[in-house]
Amino acid sequence: MRRIIVLSFFALAAALATSPVLAIKKVPYPEVAVRALPVFKGDAGLTELRKKLADAVAGQDLAATIALVAPDFRWTTGGATSDEFDAKRDAAHNFKVAFGFRVAGRDADGPTEIGPQWGLLEFFAKDETLTQEAGSPLVCGSTLAKVTDSATLEIALTRVDEDNDLSEWVYMIDDTALTSTPTGGTTVARARNAAMPIVSVHPAPVEGKAAPAPTHFELLLPSGRTGWAPVKDLRPLFVDRVCFSKTGEAWRISLYDQAD
Repeated sequence: MRRIIVLSFFALAAALATSPVLAIKKVPYPEVAVRALPVFKGDAGLTELRKKLADAVAGQDLAATIALVAPDFRWTTGGATSDEFDAKRDAAHNFKVAFGFRVAGRDADGPTEIGPQWGLLEFFAKDETLTQEAGSPLVCGSTLAKVTDSATLEIALTRVDEDNDLSEWVYMIDDTALTSTPTGGTTVARARNAAMPIVSVHPAPVEGKAAPAPTHFELLLPSGRTGWAPVKDLRPLFVDRVCFSKTGEAWRISLYDQAD
């Protein structure tokens, strides 16, 4: 499930309510630490750009949207250049392919398997979560933290996913109590600045009925034990993000990084 496009954590929670990922085995794995990213303090120029983006998306005005894309726009997957990114084509082409307005290799816009991703663009235009790492020109949404050691994460993924489908991970920044039941019970662990895979959700889905919005996730601790935490205290670890930067004095959309 890590490779799906996530519009919001609530969309992720709804998807997990009926996902086979909830059957992952309870195995120990190395602790995956995350560190909080510096929150972007705001800039009038970027605020104006995002307002223009929101207006263009609301009107499904592709030309107006493309006008906000940087000439050196990049498209990556997990930080590496996307397989479909065409360095020989211009920014408009790559942006259109990335967001489903054009099939890769085509010269004209048209229907694609993922369709025009207006909803995703709307989320990025309105998302209030913006961060900027020290020394980076990029201002990005929608993640508040990053893994401190990618090698440890890969080991943990290999261990957890060895006998399972792809696991879905979340992280917490603030101190969070994990309890023995979703409605309370004893505290089995406390965690902060850590990522963990989801084992199950509460309320549990009922066959034949619409899945209720989860209020709690059961998380797999590095020890192999589990504990419950409120959805409101967690954020998805693997999530698409868009980054903005200045081209001259103007802010532009400069990067689309898809979840690995």
